[in-house]
Parts: sequence; C-alpha cells; structure tokens
Amino acid sequence: MKLNFIKTSPAGNTTVFILDQLPRDMHSQVARALMDPGSLYAEQVGFIEKPKEDPDGIRLQMMGGEFCGNASRSFAAYMVYSGYPQIGFENDSYIVPIQVSGLERDLVCRVYPTEIPSSFRASVEMPLPLSMHAEEFIISGEKRAAIRVDFPGITHFVVDEDNLRSRTEFFHLVRDKMSTESFEAFGIMYHNFEESTSSPLVYVKDTDSLVWERSCASGTAALGAAMAYLSGSDIQMEIKQPGGSLLIKVDWNGEETTSIILDGMVEIVAEGTVNL
Repeated sequence: MKLNFIKTSPAGNTTVFILDQLPRDMHSQVARALMDPGSLYAEQVGFIEKPKEDPDGIRLQMMGGEFCGNASRSFAAYMVYSGYPQIGFENDSYIVPIQVSGLERDLVCRVYPTEIPSSFRASVEMPLPLSMHAEEFIISGEKRAAIRVDFPGITHFVVDEDNLRSRTEFFHLVRDKMSTESFEAFGIMYHNFEESTSSPLVYVKDTDSLVWERSCASGTAALGAAMAYLSGSDIQMEIKQPGGSLLIKVDWNGEETTSIILDGMVEIVAEGTVNL
C-alpha cells in the first residue's frame, strides 16, 4: 500500500499526516507501522479526512481518536502551507478554523509565516479542562501528590519529578489508576519547577503506544492550568522540553481557568509517499 504523507515537527513532537482517505478501523494499524524506526519514525500520526457532511471541508482524526494540540497547530500550518482556500488573513497572521478529533467544537489557530516557506509560528486556543484536582499516590508508604487535568480526549498528570524515585514506577501507578476508567489517552508531565523544564510521556490506548514525546502541547496546557490553579493567578511562561520550547498563557479568574493559549514553531520537514 502506497500512502501520501506530510511530516511536521512542532517543537520536536514529530507528527505525520496521512492525506489518503482510509477507514478508521485501519488507523491504529497504519499508525503503528509509520511510527516504527524502519518507516517514517514519528511520535504520532493523524489522518486528514474529508467529512461526508462537508465535501469541501477537511478534518484531522488522530490515530487513537485523541486530541492533540501540537498536531492541531501542525494541521493549521499545513493548511496555510498547502494554500487551503477557506482561511483568512489578519494582522500578519492567518486565521485558521480547524476540526479535530477529541473535541465537539472547532478550534481557531493563528499561523504566522516566516522567511522560510516551510516554517511557521502557530498558536491555538486550547480547550479548557473538564476538571482539575490534586490526586495522591502512595509510593513505598509515602504520599506523593500530582495535579490531574482532564481535557476532552486526554488526561494529564502533572508531577514534580524531584519528589519521585522513579519515572517508571510513577507511570505504572498512573496506568493502574487509569485502567479502571474509560479513556482515549493519558500523559504525565514530569516537571522540574526550578528550571521550568518538562519531560512528557504519553500513552494512547487504541495504538497501545507509549512515547517519550519531545514536546507535548496538551501536556503543556495541563501544566499551565495546574500552575494557575496552584498559584491562584494568571500564568505566562516558556516551558522547555526535549524538542524545544512552547509558550503557554493561562487566564485564571480566581476559581477556574478561562483561557489557554499555546504558541510555538512548526516545521514542515518532509512530504511524499510511503510504502506499507
């Protein structure tokens, strides 16, 4: 099988988009093959669909039906890169409405062109948390706290990695907890609060894939929301991750998060066909 693809790098979180129309029951199998080092070696895969109810529209369906902020930013950048007609231009940026899996409403991205035709800065207004609260885990008889942030399509746990003996041990505790629930994907943001650095780990159920991502947009949004929750104030900061930095801006009204804006670079790094 020969498939047409685009490969993007949003702050190092390599994302492949398949342009051909495939049945959704093939998505997980195809995604696993493309993520393999012997193939396109991506951290995640999305499928660009043409909705039956809107033949002129396009939609991003992620490999496990999850929501991904970096993929959403990359999808918007791809639409600008490919000259998709249904986008506007305002104040030096393209206004790009997108449909993505894991959400019941459209998102709006801003895409800023650069001097390099394949390089963009893209921001997205992230969905707000459905819920957010502290959860305790028992590790060798001692309590360790994490902030759980539930988004549409994915749940994240934000934890101070200095309080952990082992990242692997904490992952197994989280996986055991999530195994009792219905979920599409979950992630852990292992965060160093002194240096403002994070290491994102993401598990997607449908593809049974566990990836140390080089950056994670929804995890960064969860981290920002958690920090606003802990401080009781607005947050604007750069979060350094293995693949690059993402800028997060969170508005807090004293009781809850009211807005989350995520901003960062997106590179179109490859396009062509792949054989499976």
